Amino acid sequence: MCSSDLGVQSKGMKIALRTFLSAMVFGFVVGTLYWYFAREPVGTILLGLFGAGLLYVSAYLFILTKETSVSGDVDVAPSALAGERIGVFQVESPWPIVFAIGTAGLLVGVVMHPLLAVLATGLFFTILWFLVRESR
Repeated sequence: MCSSDLGVQSKGMKIALRTFLSAMVFGFVVGTLYWYFAREPVGTILLGLFGAGLLYVSAYLFILTKETSVSGDVDVAPSALAGERIGVFQVESPWPIVFAIGTAGLLVGVVMHPLLAVLATGLFFTILWFLVRESR
C-alpha cells in the first residue's frame, strides 16, 4: 500500500473519530445542562450513557486505527489489498443477544431503581468488553 493510500485511510478514520467525539461532547454537555435546569435523574442518566457509549466507540476507533487498514479509495483494486488485515468478524457469537439483554436491564434499571441501574451498567460494559474482545 502506498503512502497516498495511508493518507486516505487516516483522513477517513480521523473524520469518523471526530464525528463520534463531537457527538460525545454534545451528549455530556446536554446531559449537564439538562440536570442543571430540569433536575430530572432519568433523562440525565440516559444522556450521560449516550455520551459514555460514544466515548467507548471513540476509544475503540482510536485503537482500531492503529491496527487495521481501511481505505476509502474506491480506485484501489482488491488484489492490491491482498493480505491486509481489515477486520475480524465473528459469524456465530452469543454476545450480541446477551448485549441486548444487558441493555434492556440497564434501561429498566434506570427507570426502576438506581442500584439496579448501577449493577446493570457494570454488566453492560462487561458484556461490551467481551463482545469487542471477541471481534479482535
